Amino acid sequence: MTALPCFLEADLRDKMVLVRMDHNVVKNGKIKDTMRIDATIPTLLHIYKKGGLPILMTHIGRPYDKKTGTINISEGESVTPVVKYLEEKLQLKGIIPECIASGPEGITDLSPILPAVQKLRAGEVDFVYLPNTRWFKGEEAKDESADILAQRWASFADLYIN
Repeated sequence: MTALPCFLEADLRDKMVLVRMDHNVVKNGKIKDTMRIDATIPTLLHIYKKGGLPILMTHIGRPYDKKTGTINISEGESVTPVVKYLEEKLQLKGIIPECIASGPEGITDLSPILPAVQKLRAGEVDFVYLPNTRWFKGEEAKDESADILAQRWASFADLYIN
């Protein structure tokens, strides 16, 4: 069996690195406990120091209503407090793409991510943090919409770290 390459040894210079973080620590718009965020800081700093361009993502809460099949987007389940925490703690500048829900199915238009990624590549920001992944159509699906979403997210990055 071939071992997966270790990102610690990878050449990250100028590479977009999509990282799925476990930052599900926000409740009612406030961070409950910073432990999970703090545990991921070495990964983020490694990417940043090796010249990688980090695109971070996480889920927060359970915005999908199984009864109605709708995704309820609420600021109380936003990644904004996590981004503010990282900016303050690390003295780095982050950006959250302004993706808008297309209705009850959640976010379907990923085009606002591209300008944020371009700002990252241009050095205008230090990291991109995608909106709550569970706000996107397909994130919790068990059909082709999940594959489509994964492919669309992957199109923004050179490497993926889970």
